Amino acid sequence: MTITAPVDTPPAATAGGDGALGVVVVSYGSAQLLRRNLATLDLGSDDVHVVVVDNFSTAENRAAVEELGALHGWTVVGMPDNRGFGAACNAGVAAARELGCRTFLFLNPDARIPGEVVAELRAQSLAEPMSLISPKLVDSSGHVVFRAARTDLRDGRVRRRPDDGGLRSDDPGDWLCGACVVVHDELFSRIGGYDEGFFLYWEDVDLGYRAVAAGATVVLREDLVAVHDEGGTHEGPRGPEKSALYYRWNCRNRLAFGARHLGRRQLLRWVLTTPAVSWEILLRGGRRQLLHSPALLRAAVAGSLAGLAIALAALLRGPVPGLPRRPRVLVVHAGAELYGSDRVVLESVGALLATAEVTVALPGPGPLVAELERLGARVRVLRMPVLRKSVLRPAGLLRLLRDAVLGSVPALRLVRRHGRDAVYVNTTVLPAWVLLARLARRRVVVHVHEAEWPGPAVLQRLLLAPLRAADRVIANSTFTRAVLTGLLPSLAGRTVVVHNPVPGPVEPLPARARLEGPLRLLYVGRLSPRKGPDVAVAALRELLARGVDARLALAGSVFEGYEWFETELRAGVAAAGLADRVDFLGFRSDVRPLLLAADVVLVPSVLDESFGNAAVEAVLAARPTVVSALDGLREATAGFTGVRAVEPGRPQLWADAVAGLAADWDRVREDAARDAVEARRRHDPHRYREQLREVVAVRPAERPARVGSRR
Repeated sequence: MTITAPVDTPPAATAGGDGALGVVVVSYGSAQLLRRNLATLDLGSDDVHVVVVDNFSTAENRAAVEELGALHGWTVVGMPDNRGFGAACNAGVAAARELGCRTFLFLNPDARIPGEVVAELRAQSLAEPMSLISPKLVDSSGHVVFRAARTDLRDGRVRRRPDDGGLRSDDPGDWLCGACVVVHDELFSRIGGYDEGFFLYWEDVDLGYRAVAAGATVVLREDLVAVHDEGGTHEGPRGPEKSALYYRWNCRNRLAFGARHLGRRQLLRWVLTTPAVSWEILLRGGRRQLLHSPALLRAAVAGSLAGLAIALAALLRGPVPGLPRRPRVLVVHAGAELYGSDRVVLESVGALLATAEVTVALPGPGPLVAELERLGARVRVLRMPVLRKSVLRPAGLLRLLRDAVLGSVPALRLVRRHGRDAVYVNTTVLPAWVLLARLARRRVVVHVHEAEWPGPAVLQRLLLAPLRAADRVIANSTFTRAVLTGLLPSLAGRTVVVHNPVPGPVEPLPARARLEGPLRLLYVGRLSPRKGPDVAVAALRELLARGVDARLALAGSVFEGYEWFETELRAGVAAAGLADRVDFLGFRSDVRPLLLAADVVLVPSVLDESFGNAAVEAVLAARPTVVSALDGLREATAGFTGVRAVEPGRPQLWADAVAGLAADWDRVREDAARDAVEARRRHDPHRYREQLREVVAVRPAERPARVGSRR
């Protein structure tokens, strides 16, 4: 398939598929290299797509590349002219996204890589989306030509890193060779792709610098090897000698990089060291070449002068614009645990980071902080008023007022500085932030995860009144939207439903084939009266009374102030003689091992849920599930044949449902496996991220005019 690239196509951020890898190869007059290298690779796989981007050189070369593409099943993107390496890579990524790819291997046409190495790089990139990953590069004779390099940010010299058996680095000077490097779409989108202003050379240095600045890790896989016969992609002699293009663009782009990323004092030092560093660059090809090719010296001088012009302009006017300015979004969340709404905010932040700088405001520390920072978000912990049921008591009301008074000024400062383009409030229990955002004239979006608020309807309308100031409102289910707009009808026109993302295993393991030993029941969630863990315990007792061998695992902890409930729950378990049948596991940040070990998952909420994250997680894990017959949970599990909905708070009926599942285990087990496939489609995080970005409507500024000449 051949695609003709538009004259100026910016890289797009579209949703990917199931984790395919796109091999992006940039060609310029490289038909013979493609025939000798890429065409010989065994990359045939449903998980790997090859995209060749041909920067136009001659009509004969274009025809040869298209012929190779048709023969080998490559997608060929035909550029109308030669736009350089970075622009071609961005065009290749856009085409690979259309093929459903989620991660990209950038490969030179003079490089070769075994299929098993590609598979290993793909697996690691999907597991570590915030990593730049490369194998060790050797030439055809087996000599190492590149591992990893470091740019000394003090003076702009590039040095090879020590051969220390691999690399995992977050140093902004560390980078990997663009001849063979893997980048996940999440990271590539977040940093805006390749900067097209470099044309040739230093674009990989720039990519590594911006990736680390966005929170990524640079990873060298010393145990994996690819072959790169350097110099095949441009005219010039083989061996240590380099081409005029090499000297020109290396000398120029060193200073272009500095002008984009460095402060004036640091850039001035790069300028002052330019004669010495440019000479060192020139000597990379050896002194002998200068005797018979004086044009190489002229190329280095011309490149240095072009770079100095860019650097001097930056010293006078400030940094030279490269990629578009990234918007700033402030995300506000009411907790720092890792329960349902906390995991949703992680997905929301990940979605927004693809196009914006994100700062997250939290009321306190917790495990969520490390997860947010791992994604690359800034986290600020500050005092903030959070509406809890405790505000109905005098002490709780006084605490709310104190937090509102003491936290308002820091919050307003945060809104103005970090919410320049949008403020995203991830709950209705933080109404002050909506008003502060409006006061600061910021766009504000509120994400509603609740379908119940304390007190009578009059009080509920009063508590929700600040939502009238929101530009858009997101409801996590149709049920939530109906409840919300029933209380505040004026929100109907600006409220949109975006179902929660719930990541699940790519290939869930079915439940065990035979129920040997005790039936394994699992409850995952807060230990609170509204979630019904006591109902799960009562259902277990009923099953045991009927002679059904079963045990129950309770995974979760309590909200602060609800310790009394866990105490009563444990006492009830002991009084019923169930201490050897009920396991209190406490909070678990990763519940996947628990789901794998379970036979049946219980979601016994006694009050309505806006959305049943725990139920969807169970369905994604291919586990038969029993849920309370409440509107929110019914919506979350609609159409799943391996799920049973039971009247809440009736242990006998819950025992009936569990016993019925066990009695028809073969069919139920197959139903649950089919349900997992459909649940994965419905709650795909990539789909959620696209929908969220559309609602929040944060877009980067237009790409500025390119700096310097183009060929």
